Amino acid sequence: MKQILLFFCLFIFLTSCEIQYDGETKIVVTGKIVDENGIPIPEKKIDITIYGDGTYAPSDLVSYGNTDQNGSFTLIFPAPKGDYNFSIAINNLINESSEFQSKEFFAKRNNFENYKLDLNKITLYKTKSITYLKLILNNTSKNKQIKDIQIEGKQTDSYIDLNPEPNNPNYYYPNTNFTVIKNQNIILKYTIIDYSNSAVTTPYSITIPVNNDAVTYTITY
Repeated sequence: MKQILLFFCLFIFLTSCEIQYDGETKIVVTGKIVDENGIPIPEKKIDITIYGDGTYAPSDLVSYGNTDQNGSFTLIFPAPKGDYNFSIAINNLINESSEFQSKEFFAKRNNFENYKLDLNKITLYKTKSITYLKLILNNTSKNKQIKDIQIEGKQTDSYIDLNPEPNNPNYYYPNTNFTVIKNQNIILKYTIIDYSNSAVTTPYSITIPVNNDAVTYTITY
């Protein structure tokens, strides 16, 4: 009897966690993939997954396909019932090598206008054109804080959240690892706050040359 009850509870749990769909309403995702020179890239894989929030949230692969000869794609799938998340993965080849990078967009229902999300022109860089910039934060004073770290230059933008959360000033870990394109000058910008002197705020802007090899740059403050 206990085994039957356990099975019944498990069945109810699993079926209640399934994503429900509106069979009459369709959602459309469109875009065009080009290389760094603006040339369309055909036959690139596109996967769209719907998922909920939380560790054990359900997820469904709802649509997939390839770009056409013009680098364009249009994927149509049923609309989920509820406010779920959408992952649009481009050129995501697991355990396979590729000439081009992969890229993933994260969206919500509010990103769709009249049930359509147009990602417009999406640039994929060749993997041989990509290198890394790592920042080392060398804090020499407990009275100083670094914030607003950002870089200007060509980045791969491998993960794009269409609904980025604002930074929480009480819980802030700055990004110090960047994937960038080779052979360019990166502009590094950041702000130092000195609390030992009435919270004086000083902005900095530094040019960092990036060639073929990965670059490590130390910020001492």
